[in-house]
Amino acid sequence: MGASWESAVYLRLLSSTILGLVVAIVFLGVPAGASSIGPSCGTCQGSSYTITYSATPIATTPTTDVWEIAYSIDTTGYAGGGAFLDTVSLKVSSSIVMADLVSAPGGVANWVEILGGLNGSGCSGAGSGFDCATAIALSPTPVPAGTYTWLFQVEVARGGLFLGVDQSSVKARYVDSHRHKVGALVSEGITLSAVPEPSTAALVLLGAGVLGARRSHALA
Repeated sequence: MGASWESAVYLRLLSSTILGLVVAIVFLGVPAGASSIGPSCGTCQGSSYTITYSATPIATTPTTDVWEIAYSIDTTGYAGGGAFLDTVSLKVSSSIVMADLVSAPGGVANWVEILGGLNGSGCSGAGSGFDCATAIALSPTPVPAGTYTWLFQVEVARGGLFLGVDQSSVKARYVDSHRHKVGALVSEGITLSAVPEPSTAALVLLGAGVLGARRSHALA
């Protein structure tokens, strides 16, 4: 009787834990464990900023690696007075061999990707290691709203990805309906966080289930 009751309680707790992991992995826009900045950092203006990278390169050459980098901005709490978010930029290495924007709010066709950083006028085309994307139409990114995500594929020298605390950088520009900058230009150091591959996450959940089954059998 005692063992059976203990087994039931254990399985109930295990189910809750697995459910929480599923929600974090599948449904949230920003992966659990990602290192975010905001909403109260120096230039964050109420928004929160996160950059994550694929746990392994999506392509390699003898001297370079290609990484998928996701840049997410949660504008729910934005309070900077602007009406739109029109330009973003990130830096994840001291230099970039090449980069490509593969996903963006409203579709990639609405964005122009330029190697280089970001200043008050938009993408500057200058600044080693930066990649920038600016919107053609403003309508896909009104603020405050929800979370917007840009997915870049960035090729850097082997071992050149910035993985230290606050070693990477993010920038963003908020504007009014006439594309005039409003408030401070977002410019912050940030930590690049790894995102487990979907197969890895699935194995974690499967392992938890197997351990739970063994524990339940032992208690029985």
